[in-house]
Amino acid sequence: MIMHIVHFTSALSDESIKELYTARMARYREVPGLLQKHYVRYENGEHGAVYTWDSPEALQAFRDGELFRSIADTYQVQEWTLEVADVVLSLRETAETAAVTPR
Repeated sequence: MIMHIVHFTSALSDESIKELYTARMARYREVPGLLQKHYVRYENGEHGAVYTWDSPEALQAFRDGELFRSIADTYQVQEWTLEVADVVLSLRETAETAAVTPR
């Protein structure tokens, strides 16, 4: 599994960002290989997301696609950082993680 962690600052209000998160959720449910997405607000006022992917290929396909390319404009991103990490071990197993976690 792969974690993709995003932090961004935006010109939009917190409420506007939350409304956009809600409006776009259905599109993310259709993304192949995306196991989970957590929408987050950091203590420093940044917003972002923590994505869980079943493979590096699924993450790369997302990053090459229109939905990812639309993020900066949609959220009026002023600055952002992107991090990628391999999941080494998970505390709790779900149906999704069981399918991709080696035994």
